[in-house]
Amino acid sequence: MRNKNYSGGKTMKKIIAILLAFAMLFAFAACGGNDEPETTTAPAVEESTDAPAVDESTEAPSADDATEAASDEATEAASVDASADPSAVDPSAAPAADMTKAEFVAFINAETAKAAKGTYNYNRDCSYTSPIDVGGATGILNGIISAIDENSNLDTVVGDFLGIGVKKGTYPKDDVSEDYRIKATSLTEADLGSFTAANGVYTFTLANATNPKKTGATPLSRFTNDFITHEEVVDGIAGFTTAITVKETTVNYKNIKVEVTVAEGKITNIKYSYAFDATLALKAGITINGNGAAVTKAEFSNIQY
Repeated sequence: MRNKNYSGGKTMKKIIAILLAFAMLFAFAACGGNDEPETTTAPAVEESTDAPAVDESTEAPSADDATEAASDEATEAASVDASADPSAVDPSAAPAADMTKAEFVAFINAETAKAAKGTYNYNRDCSYTSPIDVGGATGILNGIISAIDENSNLDTVVGDFLGIGVKKGTYPKDDVSEDYRIKATSLTEADLGSFTAANGVYTFTLANATNPKKTGATPLSRFTNDFITHEEVVDGIAGFTTAITVKETTVNYKNIKVEVTVAEGKITNIKYSYAFDATLALKAGITINGNGAAVTKAEFSNIQY
């Protein structure tokens, strides 16, 4: 019995030894399975040595970041352009567009009404191109006139009410005849001929006028009172002497040109010019016919209102 038990115990030891050996083999196999072959997979990289940590400041921008960057660049470019040319980005800095004829007519009628009450410099020069000529009666008329004022003659007396001479000053500091002041215009679009507009300067012509009245019935009288009427000639001569009377006058105004400068929505300057010729029928005991011609150039500057 002893030998049998011994033999059995020995067998059990071998079995246990074999099982332990297999167990160890399986354990080693399991450990080896965790090591992947180098030929198929790159070794793990340690961030502290092989791969530097990611720097967010240099990371590739996202779509939103790219859009924002483009917007920033556009803003910066606009800023640069603005410093070179403010009107490129500031609409209020751009010059106002020139007005059409219809717009200008409404504008000048409204603004001259204001300017007429403001201050301005005026300079008007009217000079003969053909002095008053009454033929052989010149000596008779000059004799009558010099008897009243030795410093006057036909040209100066008639020229006075025709507006011959230079008149200038500052209104209202220096008084000037109402005829030579800025008038509140009442122009129509049809009144403006040869209309042009460029950079705030508006030029136009007005139709010729014969014996215009100061009632606004003609384009000239809707623009200015700077012209003479028959009644004014009669009154002018009568105020000087009763020895000469005026029977008839005919005055033709032509080549009427106007230039208006506008800045910042206001009229700053007005220029106008015209030529005229006059025919007079005077009576100094006998009827005397005379004629003459002149040109007028006038300017209102530094208009403020």
